[in-house]
Amino acid sequence: MIIELIKPEEIDKFIELRQIFVREYDANAAVLDEQQSKQLSDNRNFIAVGATVGFELVGGLAAHIVTNYYKGGNDLFIYDIAIKPEHQKKGIGNELIKFTKQFCIDHNIKEMYVAVDENDENGLAYYRKTEGQERASRFFVYNFE
Repeated sequence: MIIELIKPEEIDKFIELRQIFVREYDANAAVLDEQQSKQLSDNRNFIAVGATVGFELVGGLAAHIVTNYYKGGNDLFIYDIAIKPEHQKKGIGNELIKFTKQFCIDHNIKEMYVAVDENDENGLAYYRKTEGQERASRFFVYNFE
């Protein structure tokens, strides 16, 4: 297994990872168009991490670096993380989190966080095992479509 950053010029690899997210989250997502692809590849505050087994991309995560204007420095918000079902429960998610923690340390990022729906028992159980500190919060989402 190889865990590595997906480089901005590897947009096709990110598009493949995005399809894993779409399938795993049953998301009704439009095709990533050329303008969106360029915005992602040009965005220095966006990272994607891929997990490859053999020659197959089996999962990964996407995250955004955000400025912490209370403490100074930056935080990392994990926006999506998913592993193909046939590769789950093999430690790949743990390796993705471990890699991303090290990325934060290497880039002086102060805090890393991820949101989990309170009714997502699998997600909650998983993150409780990853040494993260659980905080009670609720997100309010505003859709403008």
